[in-house]
Amino acid sequence: MFMLAAMKLQLILLGALGAIGIAAAATAQFSYGSCETKGTKEHGLCIHIRDCPFLYEILNISQSTPEQRQLLSDSQCGLDNTRQSGLVQRILVCCPDSKRRMQSADTATGTPIDNRSGGEPDPSNVLPSIGTCGILFSNRIIGGTKTQLFEFPWMALLQYKKPKDELDFNCGGALINSRYVLTASHCLNSSLLQMHGWQLFSVRLGEWDISTAPDCVTEVGNKQRTCAPMHLDIEIEQRILHELYVPNSIDQMHDIGLLRLKQAVRYTEYVKPICLPVGDDVRNNDFEGYAMDVAGWGVTEDGKPSNVKLKITVDVWTLKSCQDKYRSYQMHLNSSQLCAGGKINIDTCQGDSGGPLMVPTHVGMQEVFFVAGVTSYGPKPCGLQGWPGVYTRVGQYVDWVVSKLEI
Repeated sequence: MFMLAAMKLQLILLGALGAIGIAAAATAQFSYGSCETKGTKEHGLCIHIRDCPFLYEILNISQSTPEQRQLLSDSQCGLDNTRQSGLVQRILVCCPDSKRRMQSADTATGTPIDNRSGGEPDPSNVLPSIGTCGILFSNRIIGGTKTQLFEFPWMALLQYKKPKDELDFNCGGALINSRYVLTASHCLNSSLLQMHGWQLFSVRLGEWDISTAPDCVTEVGNKQRTCAPMHLDIEIEQRILHELYVPNSIDQMHDIGLLRLKQAVRYTEYVKPICLPVGDDVRNNDFEGYAMDVAGWGVTEDGKPSNVKLKITVDVWTLKSCQDKYRSYQMHLNSSQLCAGGKINIDTCQGDSGGPLMVPTHVGMQEVFFVAGVTSYGPKPCGLQGWPGVYTRVGQYVDWVVSKLEI
């Protein structure tokens, strides 16, 4: 591992393989998190005002009442400064769940909403439709670090066989359909694995706490005990690295890969795919200034991997700011990468490589998650103030992913 003399800062690939580098239409509406209305204390989503017909109609009333103007003022939950449009188009409001309109199609992906669950596995050469992918079945806790049992059901753990046949998890990934897991190429690099004496062995799905089987939680209020089905360990049929990925490159361009599972999986509440950014709205969005979720079982502040699936929220940097930051150490980023994080002790870390950087949107009354990035590398120690993690921008690689899917 190279050492930077000035700050003794190391940049590492975020897996334990970190020996490389300096160590009112029906649209996808991007949500800026959950919120609570000021007066009625009703749950809602912080979204653009134009996506909340209830409040947008009040805004366009020529002779609004003082009460209506006060309601608009009380409903504001922020401004989207990533947009260059006028003030009205940047206003974010807390839109109550009861007022948001159900919508039946997602024009961002061009596919209908599908509320199916379970049944026969979907074909492995197609991407799942909205309602099958990207859906959570429980309310999210904003700002926490420990996930709920149901949360992020697409999260995958990559299991490696080490010397003496010891099995260990060292990277993450995300299920994107019944047969394929999206991850980072550096997690699949055979030469690096051989150097450590490791063999990529299987993928684990439906996991929450790796120290227990099955996973169970007890509700605080009614003391009801809920248990998930046993996790799935599925062997790997094929490793697919991006053809332009160069393992020893300091810049780690094209750090994206796929795993084809030996068998297809059926979707449940605990095993479900995340959506790929197929539509132009999400594929071409630079997401600068957005808040996104990251989850995984990587190293925590005590220097040890977490048994329980954890989550954090990170802010996306402008590409120029990130380029300026890393250029000081002769590292060059381009538009196929994005940066997020940079707050002290809030970061992905070793073992989180390959996991998804997730952007929540809402389609009608459903909150839908798209994978915006794949965790690639970042600073060591993790969570270093002012140093964001680097992610592969998935929107740039959707066509590549689709081209690799086979029946």
